[in-house]
Amino acid sequence: MQQKSRFVLIGNPENRRVHFFQEALQQAGQDTALVIPYLSILNGECKLPDVLKDGDTVRIESPGENFAVEKKILALGGLENTSGLEDERGRIYHPRIWFLGFSKLMESIAQQIARLNCFNHPEDIISMFNKPLCKQILADHTLPSLPVFSSYDEFFAYAETQAYSRFFIKLNSSSSASGIVAYEYNKRNGKQQAYSTVEIVHGLDGDRYYNSLKIKKYTARDKIQNILDFLFAHGAMVENWIPKAKHEDSSYDLRVVGIAGQRRHAIARLSRGPMTNLHLGNQRCAVDELELSSSTWQEIDTLVEKTMQAFPRSLYAGLDILLPRNDKSPVLLEANAFGDLLPNLLHNGENTYLAEINVVLERQRLAHA
Repeated sequence: MQQKSRFVLIGNPENRRVHFFQEALQQAGQDTALVIPYLSILNGECKLPDVLKDGDTVRIESPGENFAVEKKILALGGLENTSGLEDERGRIYHPRIWFLGFSKLMESIAQQIARLNCFNHPEDIISMFNKPLCKQILADHTLPSLPVFSSYDEFFAYAETQAYSRFFIKLNSSSSASGIVAYEYNKRNGKQQAYSTVEIVHGLDGDRYYNSLKIKKYTARDKIQNILDFLFAHGAMVENWIPKAKHEDSSYDLRVVGIAGQRRHAIARLSRGPMTNLHLGNQRCAVDELELSSSTWQEIDTLVEKTMQAFPRSLYAGLDILLPRNDKSPVLLEANAFGDLLPNLLHNGENTYLAEINVVLERQRLAHA
């Protein structure tokens, strides 16, 4: 019988990701994982060396969807008086400061679990979350880097000089399409428009910014400037907007989960707009329906392999892959350290969590053979 290994999960106990992982452990014939809440670590109630044992395998889950944790991370990043923050659904709070706090948290965890195996290493998680750094690490496989801008005026002056004036603007460290803008400028008539998940709410205490599940279209210059100034102030990168491949009447890209350096689970994300994220109401499509050529799949497999080689201490990543409409080679858009949440998607009869667990168990078996 396969010897059982103790799994330890750092996460928010109430989160569905934790529940899915525990269910997968049960399917694999393993004991449930010891769950260490982020709040226990952030509050100083849990020192990992006190509870971890030699031979443990640690999984670090997303700290999202828990406002108490978000406030603690903001405080760790240097934000004062976080007790005054209100839990407003979708509110974008200080993304630059949040990432500073998140990085400190991951660095602390890395020091405390230095002797243990983990699914994804904390330092790799930081790198994947840092979009400009991730692009630098994977420069040969992503879209070309564009200048860094500090304001709308700087960006617009650049856009006016370009023959191709369609861009994506993304917060440097965000997920789930938070703070993303698809921007177009028509030099012939001077008009501009932006599609964004960002919604502005004007209040007596100033403007507030929220993530909306409904894509907003902005055409007024002052609105676009408002949003872009907010994003650039918190750190945002710009990429060329490359037309995506089409399936039927929709554009699409791929979310591919690379596990142990290989493509495993893959799904197409269809949209009639510029953003394909599934939580925005876009549709899944089985990749078999795309009828991609074997040579295209070979290119995708090579891209997955090369990407995962850049993070050798991490078992998996969710990779967003663009198939350009002009039939050029697939391009990596992003690598997501927590990008394996794809419920009900199976590969060889395994969901993403079970596939990852089985790889870990096989590695342990070979190590003790």
